[in-house]
Amino acid sequence: MNEYPYETQLLLRLVLAVVCGSILGYERERHGISAGLRTNILVCLGAALMMVISKYFYYKSGETTGTIAVGLDPSRIAAQIVTGVGFLGAGVIIKDKGAIRGLTTAATLWFNAGVGMALGAGMVIIPLSCTLLGIGSLTILKHVQRYIRREAYRVISVTCRETQEPLEKLLTFFRDRGLTIENLSLGKVKEGLSTYQFTLRCDWSCVEAVACIRDLAGLGFVEKVKMG
Repeated sequence: MNEYPYETQLLLRLVLAVVCGSILGYERERHGISAGLRTNILVCLGAALMMVISKYFYYKSGETTGTIAVGLDPSRIAAQIVTGVGFLGAGVIIKDKGAIRGLTTAATLWFNAGVGMALGAGMVIIPLSCTLLGIGSLTILKHVQRYIRREAYRVISVTCRETQEPLEKLLTFFRDRGLTIENLSLGKVKEGLSTYQFTLRCDWSCVEAVACIRDLAGLGFVEKVKMG
């Protein structure tokens, strides 16, 4: 049982890794993320375990190398943890209707692996502090983000009749609302209908975007409006 030195202390590091991983995993679980409580615990615990193995696997009593010089590098396994978690994080990033989702979850897994590595290496104050900072970033900053007006790009496709010079009226419509047109393209021209695609630079909220679409649809010459 005691073939490795300080094995009880090493076990304590793994227990702390479970605690830290569960704190961050609980926050993700609350938001219905697939990489939630269990995944984050296993990432943190696994990283801590690999660090313990990397540092102490050659300390087993009774095993010597005689006169042969052995070069040991405890950082080699640790470096592979970062690569492995990178692949795991890529699996939770998805593209949904042009929007990228899962970046925060992937970053949480990567961060959690770092916490586990620090615990496995024997640190305590730093990984525990990082866990508190991490949970604060995921919770407190989430509420702060609501008050930050972020610049974004929206693509609006407008299908309209060509009999009333619609392009000039559409340009005036967006200009009156202070929206900057970054790109304009003409899509399908069919049976007297044209589809214009506007790429707009704006900081719309959901309510403002819906209001803009409703106002566009209310124009007499507009047949169809679609936001990408």
